[in-house]
Amino acid sequence: MHESSEEELRQLRLRQFLQWMFPVAVGFLGVYAIFAFALRSPALAGGAVAVGLYTAALAWARRLALHGRTARAAWVTGHALLVMVVLGALFVHFLFAALLLMPIAGVALVLPYLERPALGRYMFAALGVDAWVTVVDGLLPPLVEQPPLVLQRWVLVLAVVACVALTLRILWVDSARLLQSLGLAEKAVATRDEFLLVASHELRTPLTPLGLRLQLLRRELSLPPPHSSPERAGLHLDVAQRQVKKLVELVDDLLDVSRISAGRLELHPARMDLTQGVREAVRRFEPEALRAGCALTLEVDEALMGRVDPLRFEQVLDNLLSNALKYGAGKPVHVRLERRDGRARLTVRDEGLGIAPEALERIFDRFERAVSGRHFGGLGLGLYIVRRIVSASGGTISAASVPGQGATFTVELPLSADASLVPLVSGGR
Repeated sequence: MHESSEEELRQLRLRQFLQWMFPVAVGFLGVYAIFAFALRSPALAGGAVAVGLYTAALAWARRLALHGRTARAAWVTGHALLVMVVLGALFVHFLFAALLLMPIAGVALVLPYLERPALGRYMFAALGVDAWVTVVDGLLPPLVEQPPLVLQRWVLVLAVVACVALTLRILWVDSARLLQSLGLAEKAVATRDEFLLVASHELRTPLTPLGLRLQLLRRELSLPPPHSSPERAGLHLDVAQRQVKKLVELVDDLLDVSRISAGRLELHPARMDLTQGVREAVRRFEPEALRAGCALTLEVDEALMGRVDPLRFEQVLDNLLSNALKYGAGKPVHVRLERRDGRARLTVRDEGLGIAPEALERIFDRFERAVSGRHFGGLGLGLYIVRRIVSASGGTISAASVPGQGATFTVELPLSADASLVPLVSGGR
């Protein structure tokens, strides 16, 4: 499920209500207006005015909903319903039962959209409206002459059926929303459990060689000078530092994901030579490429100046190069930076395992990997973080692959002259 599914359900709920209720309101408006004119009935004329105001509010709410202002549309619709009931109680005395049901339907309508203080005020207003209806229509005689009895019965039946059907329709959509939310929660729990299993394994993996190297280093340092070797001690330290670096990267990824989820991942854009940044990243990964048996090649154009966060741009490069070397199967990895259509285009291509077509989009989601975690480590967070950083920097990232022939990741970023960063966050923790 997408993160926006809950909001999509709320919008669907309101759209269905408006699509169903608007023609009903227009129909009642027509009935009241026709019979008010034919019978010269002040009761039906007043009811027509009340329904007319509500119909106008529904039309306004539909426009608000089309522009994505769902909560505002629900607020307008709910309060207009209460206004209609207050006015209707003064004229259509015979609709006592229907008028009592309408505020309840209004509460069911606005329930998912209003925050607690506003919802509390609305429920208090709905209770007051019901009290108003009970006094005006339940205790006092009609204020104006009512229409013929036969017409009263037919209109009452239609109004009660409409109110009950409306409330049941809202509850039906709410039940579907609840079931889907339950499914999302169950999936989230399953994802969390799987993630904790993978994370515990990944965090533990560097600790074993780290502990071993520290023991060997301790033993090396305990030997008397003729038998100790600074070279061997340095080797142990190098391995230990690499394992510590892996731990730091894993923890940083976890922190970045939590910041992204909270909308607080910081970006500090600055004018930067992208070409120099790519060169330094490739140079930094040359020892790792040598250990992986991958030839690392670099092609760059002239200096390309972009406006990015230098540390985050380095993080993007590190993730892409690390993935290319991990899945490159010992074959060459090609890095290219060029100017294309007024933007900087970074391409990282390997000739390794490749990615299945159905996984090309999924690999940018949280905790997703295109290959089994049994054979390749990782939390499945790197590409998710990369996409969010690139997107927040005003750029795009895409992946292309043929299984067995490698994968190509393409990042496009605005150059300094037209860079426009999308604010992923404002402020830090």
